[in-house]
Amino acid sequence: MIPESRLIRSELTIRELALPDDVLLAKKSLIRWIALSLGLIHPNESRRLLLDILEVLFECHAKNESPTTKDIVDRLGILSKEKPTIKAVYYHLQRLMECGVLTRRKGRYMLGDEEGRSLQEIFRGLYMKKTGDAFSNIGRAMEKLEHGYR
Repeated sequence: MIPESRLIRSELTIRELALPDDVLLAKKSLIRWIALSLGLIHPNESRRLLLDILEVLFECHAKNESPTTKDIVDRLGILSKEKPTIKAVYYHLQRLMECGVLTRRKGRYMLGDEEGRSLQEIFRGLYMKKTGDAFSNIGRAMEKLEHGYR
């Protein structure tokens, strides 16, 4: 038996969703749609804090800001009218760093791994790299398998 969990480096989920006009009307709808499309949340999952963190990160990115954890917590307090626990915020920030969406340098967070790129460039580049790496190994395994049948 193959110890699969030991072999998994990361998981990538991309969902092809319809983009109805009503989703385009509100920031919160767009953020939820993007998070669902990119596999950051599951269907019917609320994960309100993660969505609020994404909203803060997207806003900071648009303003070319690199927030600290304190900045994020403060903005979340304004956004949701209640301050979340630092532990919960750290958990979601850590998750976003583990999947490559977020980078932390000198205590400041930024989307992707370099400044100056659009959200579309950041996420497309990240997901294309991950799929390319995965298919490189998948291709090697398939070639070996196919060669074994000859």
